[in-house]
Amino acid sequence: MAKKTTAAIARADNDSVINEKLSSINELIFPYQLAWVDPANDCEFLDRNARYMTKEQLERLSNNVKGDGFLSQLPFCIKEESGKFRILSGNHRVKSAIKAGLSRILILFGTPDVFDDQKQLAMQLSHNAISGQDDVSILQELYSSLKDIAMKAYSGIDEKGLFGYKSLDFSGISEQDIALNEINFMFCDINAETVNKVLDHLEKKGVDPEKDAIVVGDVDRFIEIMTRVKKRLNIKNRSVALLAMCRICDAYLEATEGEEKAANAAQ
Repeated sequence: MAKKTTAAIARADNDSVINEKLSSINELIFPYQLAWVDPANDCEFLDRNARYMTKEQLERLSNNVKGDGFLSQLPFCIKEESGKFRILSGNHRVKSAIKAGLSRILILFGTPDVFDDQKQLAMQLSHNAISGQDDVSILQELYSSLKDIAMKAYSGIDEKGLFGYKSLDFSGISEQDIALNEINFMFCDINAETVNKVLDHLEKKGVDPEKDAIVVGDVDRFIEIMTRVKKRLNIKNRSVALLAMCRICDAYLEATEGEEKAANAAQ
C-alpha cells in the first residue's frame, strides 16, 4: 500500500509540473489550449462519428500506442462546462490510449465560447476527411523499404490494398480458349560470331530463330531496362513490362520514321 501511495504522490507531483508548464504555453497559443488529462475519466467520446476502424485496426493502433507510451498525434477536444473534454477528432486514439493503459495523455482543446456548434461540427468533419492523397508509387517504395515486419505492422498500411493483390479466377477459362505463342529468350554477348553460333544451334534443334526465339545481347542490360520500365510505369508483372517495352519501342520507331520523312522532304 505504501508503494502505491508513493507512486500516486510522485505522479501527482509530475502532473502538477506538466500542467504548470502548459499554462505558460497556453497563453501563447490561445484560443487553442493544451491539457494533460486522464483519458478514461476526463474524456467523452462522440455519440456519432463518421470515422470508423475495424477491430483489427483498433487493436493494431492500441499496440502501437502501448509500444510508444504516448500519443504521437494530439486529439482535439471541446472542454465542456462539466470539465470533461468531448473529443471531436481522435476518438480512436483516445480509446487506444485507454486500452494501452496510459494514465495520462496530452490533448489539444478549445472552448464553446470560441468554437460554436457549427464550427465544432465543421472541424470534426474536416479533421476526419481532409487527409490528402498518397502518391501510390512513392508509398509503395517507402513501404517496401521497411525491412522489419513489426515496423510494417506499425505503419498500419494495408499491404494487399497497397499493391493491389488479387486472386485471379481461372475457373471460367479452358485451355481451348487460350492461344499461346511460345517465346524463348536467348542471351548472349553482342558479337557476330557468338550470335551466329546461337542461330546455328537453334537451327539444328529445329527452332526457327525468326519466329520462336529472341536473341538478346547483355542479360544484365535487359533486366536493367525492364526494371526501369516497371518502376517508371508502376508495373509489377514482367509480361506486362515486356509489352510496355514493345509499345515504347514502337512509339520510338514511329517518331524516328516521321523525322526521317521530314528530313528527306527537306532535301
